[in-house]
Amino acid sequence: MIKSKYIWEKQIEEVVSDNQIFKTLLKNRNISDYETFFSMGKERLHDPFLLQDMEKAVNRIKFAIENKEKIIIFGDYDCDGISSIALLYRTLSQMGAVVNYDLPDRFNEGYGLNERATSEIIKAGVKLVITVDNGITCNNEVEILKKAGIDTIITDHHEPSEVLPDAFAIVHPKLSPRYPFTDIAGVMVAYKLASALKNDDLDDLLDLVMVGTIADLMPLEDENQAMVNLGIERIKNTENIGLRKLLEFSNLDIINVTAIAFKIAPKINSSGRLNKAKEAVELLITSDLKTANDLILDIEKNHDLRKKLTEDAFLVCEELVNPEDSVIVVASEKLHEGVIGICAQRLVEKYQKSTIVITIDEDELGKGSARSFGDANILEMLNQMSEYLERYGGHSQAAGLQINLNNLDKFKQGLNSLKIKETNPILKIDMEVNLPKVNIQTIKNIQNKSFFTATYVMQNLRVARKQILNQKHTKLQLEIEGYFFDALDFNSLEFYYILNPGDIISVVGGLNVNSYRNRDSLQIMIKDIECRHLQIFDYRRSNDNILEYLREDAIFYNDDFIIENNDLAKALSDSKTIVLLPKNKKYNLNQIIDRVELGKIYKYFEKLNHFSLDDLNYNLYQELILTKAIKIFIELGLVEVLEKTYHVKTHTSKMELNDSPTYQAILDKFQHMNFIYQNEISTIKNYFKQILEEK
Repeated sequence: MIKSKYIWEKQIEEVVSDNQIFKTLLKNRNISDYETFFSMGKERLHDPFLLQDMEKAVNRIKFAIENKEKIIIFGDYDCDGISSIALLYRTLSQMGAVVNYDLPDRFNEGYGLNERATSEIIKAGVKLVITVDNGITCNNEVEILKKAGIDTIITDHHEPSEVLPDAFAIVHPKLSPRYPFTDIAGVMVAYKLASALKNDDLDDLLDLVMVGTIADLMPLEDENQAMVNLGIERIKNTENIGLRKLLEFSNLDIINVTAIAFKIAPKINSSGRLNKAKEAVELLITSDLKTANDLILDIEKNHDLRKKLTEDAFLVCEELVNPEDSVIVVASEKLHEGVIGICAQRLVEKYQKSTIVITIDEDELGKGSARSFGDANILEMLNQMSEYLERYGGHSQAAGLQINLNNLDKFKQGLNSLKIKETNPILKIDMEVNLPKVNIQTIKNIQNKSFFTATYVMQNLRVARKQILNQKHTKLQLEIEGYFFDALDFNSLEFYYILNPGDIISVVGGLNVNSYRNRDSLQIMIKDIECRHLQIFDYRRSNDNILEYLREDAIFYNDDFIIENNDLAKALSDSKTIVLLPKNKKYNLNQIIDRVELGKIYKYFEKLNHFSLDDLNYNLYQELILTKAIKIFIELGLVEVLEKTYHVKTHTSKMELNDSPTYQAILDKFQHMNFIYQNEISTIKNYFKQILEEK
C-alpha cells in the first residue's frame, strides 16, 4: 500500500472526456476567451507612469545621463535579478549613460545592498544607484549612501517593511495605489522604468522580461501573460546574442513556457548558485559574438557543475538524515552553499517532513536553508529556536539562517521537541482523465499553449515494468485497457523501489507528448502516486534500498518475525505493506522440532533434576529454545513447576510430541518459514491475500 504524499484536490469531480479537456483547463484558470488570452499583447501592458515615483525616477536618471554622472545598477543573483540588470544596463548604455552594475557575493554578503557595495560605490564617485529586484528592505545602506550625497532609486517587487528606505524614489507595484496589477517580477518593474525612460515599448527587450517573469514564478495572468505572449514570439527571432546562444545549447523542440522554465531559466540560475552570476549578466548584455561563444561555454559548465554538486550534496544529506526526527536537520562541511536550498526541498518531498540543510565553513559557522512540509510554518519554528541562531529570516515556507556549530545539537534537539502541527500539502488537480481516450493532439495543443502546470489524475494503471535511468530517475511502463504509457519521475528512485510489477496504482501528474524517432506518444510526468491494495516486496535475497523509501508502517517479514509473532493473521491485517527479508537465522528451531535434539534438552534438564530459569546455561542453548522446551515438557507431563522451580519427572512410556500445543505451534511456524523461503512470490502473494480475506 502506498498513501499519497499530498491531499488530492480535484477541481472537477467527474472524469473529463477528451473533447472537454482544454475547455476544462480554461475554466479552471478563469479564462473565458482563450483566443484573446493567448493573443494579449502590448495593449494589455499597463502605463509605467501609474507606478508611484516613476516620473521622479525618470527625471533623475535623465539628469544623470545629461550630466555624465556615474550610475550603478545593483541587482540580485537569481534569474529575475540577472535579467533585470541586463535589461536596464542595455537601456542606459544605449542612452549614453556612464553606467556599471554590481550584485552581492551570494555566499559572503547574502541578498541586497550591503556594506561592501556601499563602500565601493562611495569610493567610485557614483552619484546615482538604481536597485533592481532588491532594495526595499535596505534601509541602512540607503541611508549611508544618502549621507555620502548619493541618490538611490529602488525598483523592487518584494514585500515592503513597515518602515521604507529614505530613497530618492521607490518604484514598487505594491506601493502604487494606481497601478492595476501588483504581482509582477523585478524584471517587469525594471522594464517599466526603461520603457518610461525611452517612451517606447522596447521590443528588443521583451524576451528578457519574459524569461525573468517565468523564472520568478509570477502568475500568468493580466500583463504577465501579455508579456509572456510577446516574449515567446520575440525570443524565437531574438537579437540578444546571449539568449540566442542559450536557445542553441538547449536543443529545444518547441519554445514555450515549459522550455523557458525548465531549460533556459535554470541555466541562468545555476551561475547565480555558484556565485558566478556576473557571467550570466555578461552573456545577456554582450553584443560580441566571440564573447558570447566563450560565455555560453562557461554557463553550460556552471549548469553541469551545479547539477553535479546537487547530486553529490544530496547523497551527503541522505547519509545524515535521521528519519525518526520530526524536523530533519542535516549539517556538513561537504555541502556547497549554492545547492542547499534544492537539497532541502528534495528532502522535504522524500521524507515528508520540514527540513533544514546546513553547510559549515572553516570558521565553524553554519549557513542553512529551510523548507516547510505541508502547512507547517518553518519561520515560526526558527522564532522558537532563535536563542541558538546568529541570524535568520524568510517566510512560512522557506527561510535562511546562520548558526554557530556549538549550538547545532541544542538547535536540533529543540526543533524536535516542538509540537508541530502539519498536514499533507494540497495538490490541486485539474481533472481526472481516462488515459486511453486522451488524444495526442489534445495534449500537443495544451503544450503549445504553455499550460505546463496542467495536472491530471489517472486511475487503475497497472505497473508493467520499471527501470532506473542514469542511476537517478525512475521510469515506469503503465498499462490500462491494453494500452501502454511511460511515466517518469525525475531525480528520484522512490517509485522504483516501492512499486512492483503488477501493482494497480492511481497517478497524479502532467501529460506531454514524447516525439522519439518521430513517433509521438503520451508521457506522464509523475507528481504523486497511490496504491491501495496489499503490496509484497521480495527482498529474501537482498535488502537492497527499499527500506529507506518505504512511507508506511510495513511488516518486515523474516524467520525472526514468524517465530516471535503469535498472531500472524492479525499482524497482516494491520498493514498492507509486507517486506520479505532474508533469513536472520537467529533461532535454531531444529533443536525443538527434531525429536532427537529435543531429547538432548530433556537429558540436560534431567541432570539438573530441579532448577529455576536462572540456573539454566544460556550459552548452551538460546533462551527462547529452553523456555519453549520447558512448555513442551510441562504439556507432556515430563516437567512440573512448583513455586517457580521446575522438577523433572521420570518416564518410561514414549511421548507423542503432537500432544503438546506448543510443539505443534512451533512446528507450524517452522513449516511456514519453509513455505516463505522456498516458494515463488506469486504463490506467497496468493497465500497472504487468502489470510487477509479470511480475516
